[in-house]
Amino acid sequence: MCMGHVGGPRRRLTRRGFLRLSAVALAGGGAAVVLQPLYRVWLPQIGRGPAPAAPLDAPRFDGQRAFALLRAQVAFGPRNPGSSGHAQCRAWLLDELSAVCERTAAQDLAVSVRGQRLALSNLIGLVRPAAERQVLLCAHWDTRPWADQDPNPANRRTPILGANDGASGVAAVLELARVLAATPADFGVVVVLFDGEDYGPGIEDMFLGSRYYADHIWPDRPAYGILLDMVGDRNLTVYQEVISTQRAPEVVARVWSAAARLGYEAVFPPVPKYVVYDDHVPLLDRGVPVIDVVDFDYPPWHTLGDTVEQCAAASLQVVGETVLEALTGG
Repeated sequence: MCMGHVGGPRRRLTRRGFLRLSAVALAGGGAAVVLQPLYRVWLPQIGRGPAPAAPLDAPRFDGQRAFALLRAQVAFGPRNPGSSGHAQCRAWLLDELSAVCERTAAQDLAVSVRGQRLALSNLIGLVRPAAERQVLLCAHWDTRPWADQDPNPANRRTPILGANDGASGVAAVLELARVLAATPADFGVVVVLFDGEDYGPGIEDMFLGSRYYADHIWPDRPAYGILLDMVGDRNLTVYQEVISTQRAPEVVARVWSAAARLGYEAVFPPVPKYVVYDDHVPLLDRGVPVIDVVDFDYPPWHTLGDTVEQCAAASLQVVGETVLEALTGG
């Protein structure tokens, strides 16, 4: 993802290596990518306060279970396209989706980047697909092929493990899918795990899967969506993302109001901070109101330090409870 900070008039490189950009500039458009995909036809393959008390038999988001899902992804090693970890994790994720979703699909595509052919897969699961109203929950499952922000220059061509930047969002989405599948509701859920979000190194070669999905939405256009990215940081603070506040303010209000109801306002301060160009933007460009729930205050971002030790089940618990409340609580 690419980011900018909402702040003063300076334009300079941050310690993370990205130019500070104005919210107005990014909201008006983003870097365009000509992917020229060589895609093939695919078919569906069938301060924190206590949370309100729930009935004993009501399904609950389990942060420890989500953390185990995070660990399982990292155990495959780097999951950048073309790696063995990528292939193994793809198969595992389809199994995990199949365990909780009524239908699953692999939206396979081949993309040419700088003359190299990449085989990518957006992984999709459907909960209550017959419901008239559908909500999108999404994250990216690939990891960065190079640790370009690592403090040691010798590491900057090495793939990262992506415990937070990749695995945390996927873990939260998978656990939310499990809970929502067992929760009586009048809406369906479309789970999409995007591939090729973090390829790069430049923004023109990122968000490959979400750009493709935005042009080939399946099965139907959702009412709104929530993207989870970098939500497992043990020092979690999730500010409102600026493009989201400008282009999908009603969804931002839904999530941050849910956090306040649960007593998580300290973790979800209702204040915009970063401009983040992420997988939500291609969908916003197609008129689908999707917001980015992301904690960009994460020093190990795009370094070899993005490991399991930097993440916490408690952070996944807060995010999971908040999103669940936003979807089902009002």
